[in-house]
Amino acid sequence: MDGTIVNSLQPRDEVNGVFALRSKKLLPYRDGPGYFLVLNLADKTGQVEGRVWERAEKVSNCCRAGDVIRVTGRAAEYKGTIQLNITAVEKCPDDEVVPERFIPSTGIPAAKVWEAWLNIASSIDNRHLKQLLTLMANDHNLLQCLATSPAAKRNHHAKLGGLWEHSQGMVKAAEGVAAAYPQVDRDLLITGALLHDIGKIEELQARADIDYTDAGRLLGHIVLGVEIVSCYMAKVPGFPETLRLKLLHMIVSHHGQYEWQSPKRPKFLEAIILHQLDMMDAQVDMFTEAAAGRDDNEDNWTGWARGLDRYVFCG
Repeated sequence: MDGTIVNSLQPRDEVNGVFALRSKKLLPYRDGPGYFLVLNLADKTGQVEGRVWERAEKVSNCCRAGDVIRVTGRAAEYKGTIQLNITAVEKCPDDEVVPERFIPSTGIPAAKVWEAWLNIASSIDNRHLKQLLTLMANDHNLLQCLATSPAAKRNHHAKLGGLWEHSQGMVKAAEGVAAAYPQVDRDLLITGALLHDIGKIEELQARADIDYTDAGRLLGHIVLGVEIVSCYMAKVPGFPETLRLKLLHMIVSHHGQYEWQSPKRPKFLEAIILHQLDMMDAQVDMFTEAAAGRDDNEDNWTGWARGLDRYVFCG
């Protein structure tokens, strides 16, 4: 079965597929000399255990957790679950790895992101903020990264394109809040909603799994976001200093609390609203995904949702 996916595996299937290697363990045979290798393999449809019975040490030395590997073998049923008896393992070159095979994706093309971004920019009356967003829209590499970046490693919007989905959801919510409260600076709130997580294009990387970059671990998306937005603001002639500080403060404070790794707490109206919108949009996605991911769609309850620290009612 060329191009095997995990949730299609049946006993006795011939397997020739590409998987993400989540973990490996070299174990000694119980009743004799030598070792066998246990591989935990995955794609976006699920996980399956595979075992290498011959030349296990050599195979173990050719791959490590996090690699993408091509596996040849046969599926079998063992204690009620599918297991792969593997005869060959080959590491896939980086340029042949397709992240969409391993990570869920929104499927939103970069052209749609560009179009939506320009529509948001055209709705802004403040000329400096409009110039800033228009300038960023013309950086096609930036928009391409935004179209494919996840918003998190786990929990909310953890998929390819999740960052844009999260940012656009917040912009729509910000428009509603600004319409309800006339004292809110609509242009500032919407610009903050669009840019608050922009640092995640450099914080996270997606290959066989979502993980942190070196810059992500050392600096984090808040610092990276301030750097990115500051660079673009410097290219807008006469960008007002107070406006610059307020927009950067919204990025710096959008986590809301020091214990949530926020360098500053929100200190003006639009900043605290941005924090609340960020929390709300993340929670909406987490509750939605918990309900959609339950094993039985007829069940009134999900299993234990780790990110939410509770069961979720779906009745």
